[in-house]
Parts: sequence; structure tokens; C-alpha cells
Amino acid sequence: MKKHLVLLRGLAREAAHWMDFPQQLAQKLGSDWTIHCIDFPGCGSQFQQPALASIQQMTDYARAQISALKISQPVYVIGISMGGMIALNWAQQFPQELAGTVLINSSAGDQPLHWRLRPRAWPAIIAALLLPIRWREHLVLRHVSNNRVNFNAHLQQWLAIQTQHPVSRATIISMLGAAARFRPQRDCTVRGLIIASAGDRFVNCNASKDLAQRFNWPLALHPDAGHDLPIDDPEWLCQALGAWLS
Repeated sequence: MKKHLVLLRGLAREAAHWMDFPQQLAQKLGSDWTIHCIDFPGCGSQFQQPALASIQQMTDYARAQISALKISQPVYVIGISMGGMIALNWAQQFPQELAGTVLINSSAGDQPLHWRLRPRAWPAIIAALLLPIRWREHLVLRHVSNNRVNFNAHLQQWLAIQTQHPVSRATIISMLGAAARFRPQRDCTVRGLIIASAGDRFVNCNASKDLAQRFNWPLALHPDAGHDLPIDDPEWLCQALGAWLS
């Protein structure tokens, strides 16, 4: 039986921001798995659509996209950052639809604000709202990635993505509000895994540690990667996911 993996990106990001990670993960998992990437309204292939106003609306949108594919279970959902909030909400609201969920460098609205967004990361958020695209992407990438060797190459890829599918200021504001208002339920019956980066300079890894503790899920902690773990160390992430999914 084919198994299906759904990848959900974070705030104002699209499927292309996974870079080569989906292909690397597919090679790691083998032919029994099919990977699906979803773009939310306001981003990627849906960049001309108005953004959704809540994590619940984004959850329902993702569920509708997968339902339209008419695939059979088991379905696993992996979300990074705000995508992790959507993955968690999906698992809590509709546990019968999922075989497992993975949250990468995510957080929840009932956690301390300085965990959810480190104070030093505020300039990147302000830049996302005020600066031209080139300077915005440069500043955001500096905050979410610790991979300095490939920084310029990644920046050029990000700029190409924004040229093709520009994200509007209204989309960023709408998604920020949705993430800020998200409050998860206390329990989750779906099997889960928390993955975090100790070197995350955008979201404090204490947020991930707290989620792992409250749901009694295992925690895989990368020693020095940044917030965008699929960029900083995709091989490590593939290994962690492969071990858990197997």
C-alpha cells in the first residue's frame, strides 16, 4: 500500500522553499511513499488568491487539497514553523485522517512570546512588511538559516521564487495574525514527532521542547542548524524522518 506524506511550509513561504528536500526525502523513503506539497492562498501557485485568516481555515484548505487527490490512508503530515501549527491542528481536529504528524521548529499561541519569536528576529518581521523584496528576503534568510557557505545561492533561489510568485504585504499580515491567534488543544491522539534546531535564532527551541513534553512525543534536536532546517541540513532531517517513519 502506498503511503502519503504531506509537506506544509511556514509563514509567507511556498512549496519551492523546500528546495531539494522533497526529492532527497523521497529518495530516502523509497518508492512506497508519495510526497505532496501544498501552497496556501497568498503563496506559491496560489499567490494571487487572498490569504486565509486562521490556522483552522488553512487546515481545512489543506484537507480539501488532499481529499481532492482521492488518496487512501495512511497519510502523514509534516509542517515547519507555521506549517507545524496547521499539522498539529489537523491532527487534533481530525485524528482519524492521519497516521502521524511531525512538527519542525514550530510553536503555539499559549507559549511565551519570546519563545515564539525571539526578540532579535523582530527586525526580520518588520523588514517583511516594509522593505523591498530583495532586502526583505536577505534579512529573513540571515535570521532563519545558519548555512553561510551557501547563503548567496539560497538567496538567489529565494529571490527567483519571489519574482515568480510575489507575496503581498496583506498576505504576510494575515498569516502573522493567524499564527498569533492559534491555540492548540491539550491532547493529541495521533502519533507525533517534534524536531527542533538548537541553533534556531528565529523561534526558541524551548517552544518545541514544550510541545514534545505536553504531548509526550519524542524530540529530535539538531545541535546547530537554524530555523529553516531543510535548508541548513536536509540530510540530517531526512535521516531523522526516515528513522521515525519506518
